[in-house]
Amino acid sequence: MICIFEISSSEAPNFKRLIHINPEQTFEDFHQVIQRTCNFDHSQLASFFLADDLWRKKIEISSLDSGKSSPTLRCMRTTKLNEYLTEIGQRLMYVFDYFNDRFLYIELKDIIMKTDLKEPFVAYENGKSPSQFLINDYNDDVDVLSADESYKSFGDLEDYYLIFGEMDA
Repeated sequence: MICIFEISSSEAPNFKRLIHINPEQTFEDFHQVIQRTCNFDHSQLASFFLADDLWRKKIEISSLDSGKSSPTLRCMRTTKLNEYLTEIGQRLMYVFDYFNDRFLYIELKDIIMKTDLKEPFVAYENGKSPSQFLINDYNDDVDVLSADESYKSFGDLEDYYLIFGEMDA
């Protein structure tokens, strides 16, 4: 069998990917294809969440291996797609930025009864993927100190004595 997944994002409306993958492969294999097609940094933590029809998170399948498996937490490396994804229309959320709770929407669009797919691949690609990291835009009001300005003078020592008095030794 071949599973066809559609990936989209609320941040980048034109972003869309169709990925073909064998359901015998792991979530880590799926994760790596997503990382490559989105040009994401592979060293960052990510997770899949099985989601209901209202996109509420149910079961987490994480890239972080805690060594324990529970009904609500599994490891990508050991969990196969066909353990959880068996019906067209099932939904996943792919969290790629934990600090800002940013994710991609994934939906199982079709299952084809072919058996010759060795490697997952991106069958359709449209639009630019959302940026993996949010970049802080500083206002012009904010003064960013250069290395030379890091030690500013706060007045003469005499001013200090006027304000705080003499220091006892």
